[in-house]
Amino acid sequence: MGYEHIEIELKQISKYPNTPCGDFFLRWKTAAYTTCILCDGRGHGIKANISATMYANYLQHLFNSNYSLRNACEKLLKILKNTDNNSPYAVFSVIRILNDGVVTVLSHDMPAPLFITNRKVRVLSQRKIETEFGELLETNCFIKDGEGIILMSDGVTQAGIGRGYKFGLGSEKLAELLSENISNLDISISTNTLYKTIPDIIYNIVKDICNNVNDDDISIALIHARTGSITTIFTGPPTNKENDAKYVREFILSKGKKIICGGTTANIVAKNSGREMKVDMYQSSHYTPPSYHIDGIDLAVEGAITLNQLYNILDADRNLMQNSNPVTKLYDYVMNSDKIVFYLGSVNSSDEGDIGFIQQGIKSRKEIVPLIADKLRKLGKLVVIENI
Repeated sequence: MGYEHIEIELKQISKYPNTPCGDFFLRWKTAAYTTCILCDGRGHGIKANISATMYANYLQHLFNSNYSLRNACEKLLKILKNTDNNSPYAVFSVIRILNDGVVTVLSHDMPAPLFITNRKVRVLSQRKIETEFGELLETNCFIKDGEGIILMSDGVTQAGIGRGYKFGLGSEKLAELLSENISNLDISISTNTLYKTIPDIIYNIVKDICNNVNDDDISIALIHARTGSITTIFTGPPTNKENDAKYVREFILSKGKKIICGGTTANIVAKNSGREMKVDMYQSSHYTPPSYHIDGIDLAVEGAITLNQLYNILDADRNLMQNSNPVTKLYDYVMNSDKIVFYLGSVNSSDEGDIGFIQQGIKSRKEIVPLIADKLRKLGKLVVIENI
């Protein structure tokens, strides 16, 4: 069983080779929604990139300060209205997709978003919002598994000016050409595989029109929904022992893969679920933490050491890892999951306060789990930490 996961495919190309792209794209996920910002800085190169980056991060700061989409965009419009020709300037599109598939796009002086399925593409309608500081365009729609939204900079829609397109390619013509490309593909291609190629298909359309010369910086972002995978990791005993049975029941009934990190935690799960826990005697090396077997649990391993080792290898080459190592198995589960839920108990094991752990730099679960979560979020995964 999975959940509706928002996947993002991004392609960015600078106008001039070996220079920064003048567009900047920012994304983040929470338990409730996915938000993306695409900013197009004025001009090209490093100055445009700085402008786009600055305003995208400013919008994110406003959202993190509990501004609504509209209020944050209006606040940015106020700043942009008061800039002169020598000041940083950027136009923008912001999209937010709620967990139920409801989509809101707000943009200022950017191309209209496109709606895409694995069969057809169309331009989404936009509603004008007149504010004190300028015009916003709003789009509202709904996406489900296999559907998505395309955001782009005007390096795409204005391509072709002076090359047979008086006003550039435009959103309508792009939607038409993209639909033709999709219909010509093998109908057996999976939606996920197709969507990974869409930014490249769009860029190839632009290149053909422009005779392989970029007229502008180009950004293409496809934000689409697909069935995602979940892994739940139970680590550390609950704060209140009386809640053991409650959290074990929730864990056992959770969707997706089930992992236990901690010998004491494994004992609690076994005891409260009426299952037998066996210690796996196989150990491939002296630094491999122990693992256990409990029926119905996909992986059960030692706690703090395993989590610390997982953190250390999250950036490593998978080809260098042993397949039979409990840490590597944990790595595979989290890397192959879209959503990772941590049941994080607040009771530390006696080992976590041991001077030997401190000397080796082994962090407690309360310290290492947030650090793991930060790395996984940067990889585009949704991570939820439930303190129990």
